[in-house]
Amino acid sequence: MEEIENMSKAEWQVMRIIWTLGEATSKQVIEVLERKTEWKQATIKTLIVRLQKKNFLKADESKRPYVYHPRVTESDAIHQSVNNIFNSLCCMKKGEAIEDVVQNSDISKDDIQGLIVLLQKKEKTAPENIKCDCLEATA
Repeated sequence: MEEIENMSKAEWQVMRIIWTLGEATSKQVIEVLERKTEWKQATIKTLIVRLQKKNFLKADESKRPYVYHPRVTESDAIHQSVNNIFNSLCCMKKGEAIEDVVQNSDISKDDIQGLIVLLQKKEKTAPENIKCDCLEATA
């Protein structure tokens, strides 16, 4: 399977629909995206074909119309995507990046409580300071 970082923003939108539905026909994906975007039907079909070529989607060709299934879970895609981004950041800037995401995201009270619990656990073993790893290899 391709790396998640090779999935374009437009392809993510297609995948989000299929992840939410569990499976979908191209017609279902087109109906949703035509309401949300200015994209034409041909563009959306091209995105579906690309996702198949990249092995992010598989088609059940025994049925007409084809039914598309994700080959990667949404959780795995999110995990890989977030870790790709965070692995490219300076260690000293990761906390700032997390603050930015929390500040600029709509998250539920339950998610906030979960984060509080996680941060309280993490705090028990966290170092006082993080050293920059930009110029030296970490040991």
